[in-house]
Amino acid sequence: MVLATVQLVSAQYYIIPTLNAGSNPGKVNPDGENPYPSSANAGWTNLWNGDASAVPEYTTEQTIPFAFKFNGSSVQKYTASNFGTVSFNAGTPSTKPTGFSNISLPSADIPNNSVCALGIVPKSVTSGANTYKSAVMTKTYGKSPNRQHWIWFNFFGEANISNGWTYWAVVLEETTNNIHIVDMKTLCVTSAGQLCNENVKMSLGIQLGFPNATSVSGSPEVGAQQIKENIFTAADNSFYTFIQGNQPKNDLTCKSITVNKYLMLKDAPFTISADFENFGSAKVSSAEIGYSINNGAPVVGSASGVSISSLGKQSLSSPNKWTPSVVGVYDLKVWPAKVNGVADENTSNDTAYVKVNVIDKFAVRKILNEVFTSSTCGPCTPGNANYLRVIDGKNNHSSIKYQVYWPGTGDPYCTQEVRDRTLYYAINSVPRMEVDGGWDGNASSFTNAVYDEFQGKPSFLEITGNVSLTWKNKISLNLALTPLAAFNSNNLKLHAVVVEGTTYSNKKSNGEIQFESVMKKMIPNSSGTVLTALTKGVMVNKALTYTFNGPYRLSNDGSTSQHINHLTENSIETWNDLSVVVFVQDAATKEVLQSATFPIAMVGVEAVDQNMMLYPNPANDIFTIEVPDMVNANVVVTNLQGKLVYNGILESGKAQMMVASWAEGIYFVNVSGNNKNVNSKIVVRH
Repeated sequence: MVLATVQLVSAQYYIIPTLNAGSNPGKVNPDGENPYPSSANAGWTNLWNGDASAVPEYTTEQTIPFAFKFNGSSVQKYTASNFGTVSFNAGTPSTKPTGFSNISLPSADIPNNSVCALGIVPKSVTSGANTYKSAVMTKTYGKSPNRQHWIWFNFFGEANISNGWTYWAVVLEETTNNIHIVDMKTLCVTSAGQLCNENVKMSLGIQLGFPNATSVSGSPEVGAQQIKENIFTAADNSFYTFIQGNQPKNDLTCKSITVNKYLMLKDAPFTISADFENFGSAKVSSAEIGYSINNGAPVVGSASGVSISSLGKQSLSSPNKWTPSVVGVYDLKVWPAKVNGVADENTSNDTAYVKVNVIDKFAVRKILNEVFTSSTCGPCTPGNANYLRVIDGKNNHSSIKYQVYWPGTGDPYCTQEVRDRTLYYAINSVPRMEVDGGWDGNASSFTNAVYDEFQGKPSFLEITGNVSLTWKNKISLNLALTPLAAFNSNNLKLHAVVVEGTTYSNKKSNGEIQFESVMKKMIPNSSGTVLTALTKGVMVNKALTYTFNGPYRLSNDGSTSQHINHLTENSIETWNDLSVVVFVQDAATKEVLQSATFPIAMVGVEAVDQNMMLYPNPANDIFTIEVPDMVNANVVVTNLQGKLVYNGILESGKAQMMVASWAEGIYFVNVSGNNKNVNSKIVVRH
C-alpha cells in the first residue's frame, strides 16, 4: 500500500481545456441534463441526495466498471462526496472539509488521489408536485474498450449564484485513462425567479499527494462558460481533460473535418480541410496533412500558413485536392502526418473521420421550427414575438407550436402528444425551440443567422403531395417522398402534424391574445409513421387519413385530466385555417431531413354532422352563412365575451353580414329553427 501511494504521487497530469465544446467529451454520453429526480434520467444510479441541511459527507465506495489507471497506477474503486470530490482506492476517506466552499488546491482538507470540482453546495427546490434535490449519480456509457464512467453532481447550488443551480461531472475514460471535468449547466436565478448574471467560482483539479496538485487555470475562481440559458442538453457544455504524464512537445490533433458532408460531383475537385488543435507545449509552425478515401493510399502534403500556439486552434487544408469519380458515399479520414518536421508524439488523438455523400442533385431545404411555449409563461411572450420577427417575410420553413403543461396550471392547448414531444427533446423549460432537431435554444435567442445557417444547408429529400379536408372533417394526405441521396438509417419517421394558423380562445396569464401554428393533432400519433431506409431516386408514396371527432372544447388548463380526448372531441377553432406540416426525422439523431407545409383544401362543409357552410372564413368585410335545409331560421352571432353582435333571419337558407367594422377575433354562430339547432365559429381578420 505504501508503494502504491509513492507511485501515485510521483507522476503528474497536464490539462487540455475544451471550452464551449457544444458536446460531451468523446460524444459518448447523449443524455439530457435533467434535475434529480426525473424520469428522463433513466439508467443513472443515485449514490447520494440531499438538501441545504446536508453536511459534507462521502458516498459508499464504488467499483470502476473497467480497468483504469489513476496517475499511472491501476485503481479499482473510488468514493465520491457531496462536496465535489472523487477519491481513489481509499475506502471512506477520513479527511474532509468542515463546510462547502471552493477550497484552493492543494489542501490538507482534501483527500489525496482525488479529482475535485469544489464549490458546489447541496440545495432543493419545490416546483408543483416535484421536489428537486441535489444528487450524486453514476452511469457508464459506450462499449469496451472505449467506455466512459460518469460521476454526476446533479442540481447543486453555489455561493455566488443566489437561488440558481449548477451541474458538474467527473468522467473516467477507458483505455486512454483520461479524466474529464465537465461544465454542464449553470444558471443564476434571483429570489423573484428572474435570471441574473452572477457566475460560480469553482476550484477544479486533481490533488495527488499533499502538497502536489494540478489545477485548472483560474482556480479557485473558475466560472462556468455559459450562464445565460437553462439548456438541458450538452449543447452548452465545456470540459477540462486531465492527461497522465508530461505534455508532449509536438502533439497536433485533428478535431473535426470541415468538408461538407454533401458535395456536388460537378464541383470537383474538392479541398480537404480540417480544424486542428495544438495539444503540445511547442508552437506548431509547420505541419504535413494526410488524408485517405475509403482507407485507400494516404495522400500527404504540407499545409500553408501554419501557426498554432500551445492549446491554440487553426483550420488547415491539404494542398492535394480530391476528385471523386462517381456519385456515392465515401469514408474520409484526416490526420497530421508530421508536426514541426517530426512525427506527431501522440498518435492516439490524431485522426478525425467523416462520411461524405457525393451527389448530383439536391433540394432547397425547408427548415422545421418547433416552438415550445405556454400562455402561462411570462418569458414566452417576448420569445414568441422574437420568433415572428425572425420568420417575417421568409418562406423556407415550417412552424409548429407546442403549448406545454407548465408553468402553473399550464396551457389549455396542451395534449398528450405535446407531452410526448417535450419528452422526446427533453424540454424542461419554456420558451424553447428546436430547429431541424439540431438547434436547441430559447426562442428569444433565435436569430436570422440561425435561420440562414440551417436553411442554407442542402436537403436531399423532396416532399410533395396534397391534403384535403372532406365531409365529416376527414383529413386525407397523399404524399410522395423522393430521396436525392441514399438514407441508410433504420430510424426514419414520417410525421404529419395538423396546425391551426391563428387561434384566439386561449387567454391565460402571460398577456398573449393569439397564437399561431398551434399543434392540434399528430397523424396518426406522436410516434409517426416508420420508414425503411431510403434508396436514391426511389419514390415512396404514403397515404394518411385522420377524422376529427365530436364537438369543439377548450380545456381549462394543461393538466392531463383536461386534455382533449380525440376519440370524442376536438379543439379546432376554425376549420378554414388549418395546414398540415409534414417532416421526415431520424428518431435516433433527431435530425430533420426535410419538411413541407400543406394548406388544407376545403371540400364540402365546415362542421361535423352539420350541413352548414361558412365562407369566407376568416372573413374581412362580408361573411356568408348557408344552411340549405333551415329556411327562415334565426341567426345569432356572439363574441367571445357572449355579447350579441348580430341577430337576423336565414332567408332562403342563406344570410350575409357586414363584418368590416367588427373587431378581429373569433365569433360563435348559432342557427335555430325547423326543429334543428346548429353551431359553429367564424374568424374575422382584417
